[in-house]
Amino acid sequence: MSIITNYLYKLITKQIDDNGIVVWYDRELHFSDIVSTLNIPNTTVACYSNSFFKLRHEIESLMGATEPPRLLIYVPLDSSETYNALIATH
Repeated sequence: MSIITNYLYKLITKQIDDNGIVVWYDRELHFSDIVSTLNIPNTTVACYSNSFFKLRHEIESLMGATEPPRLLIYVPLDSSETYNALIATH
């Protein structure tokens, strides 16, 4: 694991430990190859791929579980391009 990948792994793991759900926006696609290699214990990694409906469907069962999920959501876009698609409104 490279120094940068190791640093990201530790940073993301800490954020998941602290918050449960982490949304990672990567507008420049600098880290698209790294995401699939991250193996964070007891954590689901979900990646946006041209459809927020599909992504929300993939993570829906995790959101309704009795235990809060450990979830990394990778979105290779700028957050302004998502139009709050991952924000629950109820």
